[in-house]
Amino acid sequence: MTTRLSHLSRLSALLGLCLVLVPAAWAHHSQSEYDLRGKVEVEGAVTKVEWRSPHAWIYVDVTSDKGGTVNWSFELPSPVTLMRRGWTRDSLKPGDRVRVSGAPAKNFPTIAIANSIKDGNGKPMFTGTTKTYELDAESKESR
Repeated sequence: MTTRLSHLSRLSALLGLCLVLVPAAWAHHSQSEYDLRGKVEVEGAVTKVEWRSPHAWIYVDVTSDKGGTVNWSFELPSPVTLMRRGWTRDSLKPGDRVRVSGAPAKNFPTIAIANSIKDGNGKPMFTGTTKTYELDAESKESR
């Protein structure tokens, strides 16, 4: 009987630990820092590519409306996810011209999560991020 209680106690402790860790794992994959209903689209030159886990990043110099240069930071999926979609470390290099669209960060004006990237020739480069589609007012009314 004591052995059974000991196993039950260990199982309960393990289950409790797993339940405590679930929110942390979920939070890592959350995109809550981005305004998924918003959209940003910029065109410019790649200045840096960070090919590292948990997420790759690209940095793009964009000419602002006032004529100055603004460096945008775009979050991408993990390098493994990008490689599964055909990317290599040389898919984007500093100096490459790109057009990037994505969802802007809620609290940082020059950070976004990339939804699509087109190279200088307009050829789409799939990023692998998930787009969130919201029904527009007209679609909601017709339901």
